[in-house]
Amino acid sequence: MSNLAEKSLLEEPGKTSAQEPSFLELPPPLEETPARRRNPVRYFVAAAILAAAGTAAFLIWRSLSTPPAPTYSLVTVNRGNISKTITATGKVQAVVTVQVGTQVSGAVSELHADFNDRVRAGEVIARLDPSQFQAQYNQAVANLHSAQARVETARGGITNADAAVQAAEANVERAGSVVNDAQVTFNRTNLLMEAQAVARQQLDSAKAALTQAVAQKAQAVAQANQAKAQALSARAQLEQAQADVKQADAAAVAAKVNLDRTVIRAPIDGVVVSRSVDVGQTVAASLQSPTLFLIANDLTHMQVLADVDEADVGQLRPGDKAAFTVDAFPGDTFTGKISSVRLAPQVVQNVTTYTAVIDVENPGLKLKPGMTANITATVDSRQNALLIPNTALRFRPEETAAQASEPVRASRTPAVWKEIAGSLQPVRLRLGLTDGISTEVVSGDLQQGDRIAVPLAAQGQAQSQGAASPLNPMRRRR
Repeated sequence: MSNLAEKSLLEEPGKTSAQEPSFLELPPPLEETPARRRNPVRYFVAAAILAAAGTAAFLIWRSLSTPPAPTYSLVTVNRGNISKTITATGKVQAVVTVQVGTQVSGAVSELHADFNDRVRAGEVIARLDPSQFQAQYNQAVANLHSAQARVETARGGITNADAAVQAAEANVERAGSVVNDAQVTFNRTNLLMEAQAVARQQLDSAKAALTQAVAQKAQAVAQANQAKAQALSARAQLEQAQADVKQADAAAVAAKVNLDRTVIRAPIDGVVVSRSVDVGQTVAASLQSPTLFLIANDLTHMQVLADVDEADVGQLRPGDKAAFTVDAFPGDTFTGKISSVRLAPQVVQNVTTYTAVIDVENPGLKLKPGMTANITATVDSRQNALLIPNTALRFRPEETAAQASEPVRASRTPAVWKEIAGSLQPVRLRLGLTDGISTEVVSGDLQQGDRIAVPLAAQGQAQSQGAASPLNPMRRRR
C-alpha cells in the first residue's frame, strides 16, 4: 500500500505539469561534476577582477574631480651683477715666433740646440757642411787678387803711354823747328836767286828741304796724337781693371756670406719650440727657405688668436676683458685683454670669422703654444641691476586668462606676470642687458622682492604624465 501511495504521489506532479503551459517548465538541474567541486580558484580570480575594476573607477572619478594642475611657479625678483659675453675658440701662441731657416743648401753637419732649449740671439744652433762654400770663397779671393794685378799692369801701361805722348810732342816741336829753319833757308835762297847770286838748283834744294820738314812735322803731330790715344786706352784699361777688382771683391764677399750662412745662429732670445732637421740631413734652399727651428721669444707673455663670428665682432672693442680655459687645465681660468681685432676676414666653408688678438700673461708657463682656448669675452656689464629670469618673459597664462592677456599679446612691449593679491597681473617693462639667462630691468612697475610667474621646467612632460596617469596628479608649487 505504501508503495502504491508513493507512486501516486510521484505521478501527480507529472499530471499537473501536463496540464500547465510549457513555458513554466524548469529544466532539470545540472548534475554537479567532481571537477567543479574541486576548483575554487575561478571564484577568486573573478573577485580580484571586480575589485580592480572598482578601484580604477574610483581613481578615475577622483582624477576628474581634481582641479587642473598649474603650469607655472613663482620666483622672487632680486638684484645682482650681469654681464654680456661672446664665446669663441682660438689658439694660444707666443707673441713673437720666428722660423729659423737657411738660405744655402747643404748637409747638416752639427746641431747645437734641441727642443725646449733656451737660446740667445747670435748663438750658434746648427752648422751646414762648409767645404763647397769654402772652395767657392777661395776661388773668389784668387780672382780678386788677379784683378788687382791687372790694375797694376794697367797703371804701368798708362805710365808708358804718357811717356810716349811726351816723346811724340817733343818730336813735334823738333819737326817744327826744322820747318822754321827750312823756311828761313828757302826765303834767303829765293832772295839770292832774285838777285842772281845763287844758282837755280840751290833754290830747288831749299824748297825740297822745306817741304820735307813740313811733312816730318805732320808725321810728328800724327805720332803725338797716336800716343795720346794710346794713353787714353791705357786709362780705360785701368778703369776696366779697377771694375774687375770691384766685381771680384763683390764675388768674394758673396762667397764669404754664403760661407757664413753655413753657420745657423739664433735670431732672437727665446725657447726652441720645434726642430725639423737631424745631423746628416740635406736641406735644399730654392724658392722657399726650409725651416730648421721654430723659436718663441718669451713664453711668459702669450697671445690667443680667437676666431670671432661676424655677427659678434661688432661688439668687441680693444681693451675688453676676456677669460678662457684650455683642456689641459680645465679647472683654471685664464684672463686677458683684447689688444686688436684684425680687419682681414677668414672664410671657411662660407663661414666668415675675424681674428681677435688677446694678450695673456703666462708667469707659470702653463699655457703652451698651439693649445685650443675656449674664450668668453665680456663686452658689457652692469652692477647691482634688477634682474629677472628670461623664462619669465616667455610665460603666458592659461586660456582662463586669455582675454586679460590679449592687450599684452597685442603689444610688442616685453611683459612679465606679477603676483598681486593672489592673482597674476601683466607688467610691461623696458629691458636692458641680457646674458641669455637673466635680463636687466631698466624701468617698469617691478621692484626687488616682487614675485613673478615663470613656466615650469617640465611643463610639457608634466601635462602628458597627468593626462596619461590619474595616479600622479600635479599640485601647485608656491
